[in-house]
Amino acid sequence: MHSIWNEIKKICHESTYEIIIFEGTLENGQRECEKLNISNDLVLASVVKNCNGISIDNWIRILGQGNQIRNGVLYYNTLLLDDSCLNGMFIVGNDVVGGIFAINTSKFGIDKYMVWYFAPDTLEWESLGMKYADFIAWAVQGNINEFYESMRWCTWKNDCKKIHSDFGCLIYPFLWAKECDINTATKKSVSFDELMKLNFDYSKKLFVGD
Repeated sequence: MHSIWNEIKKICHESTYEIIIFEGTLENGQRECEKLNISNDLVLASVVKNCNGISIDNWIRILGQGNQIRNGVLYYNTLLLDDSCLNGMFIVGNDVVGGIFAINTSKFGIDKYMVWYFAPDTLEWESLGMKYADFIAWAVQGNINEFYESMRWCTWKNDCKKIHSDFGCLIYPFLWAKECDINTATKKSVSFDELMKLNFDYSKKLFVGD
């Protein structure tokens, strides 16, 4: 387990992105893993046991254990258990514009146990075709700039530094709206809970009957 965590810290240190690893306690992490039935031999368990999350460029947030400063996997995977958008998905991360990274445990018949992304610009789930360990490597060292190119505005780097990891940037017109111009759209910091629920509500309205 220590070797897995050391490897994660190594690729974080070697990353060209601004990486912040938030400290956690082994006791707290172990407790959350037990409550969520996360097996000790999984890379996910190593992350949850050893940190309170990992921030990549103040944009992507990989969830770890929760504490009084920021929420973690236990919080997000018990928050909306009755929401149909999350049935069969285990949340492992999010991003500042409301995107959600989750492991497909049973929601979709394809790419099971792979990481999927709930895209705020389409309000639909899409498979990344990666297992959790590969997702960590991609987030820390992959081409995330290309992945997010259409969702970033001129001053995003400075703006996102001011947004706490339990919050997100509400963009209006919404990212999924045809009239959205990412550079001129209004941007407001709101709790990530609010942003997530808003996106799920619109997803249900737009894709009713699908």
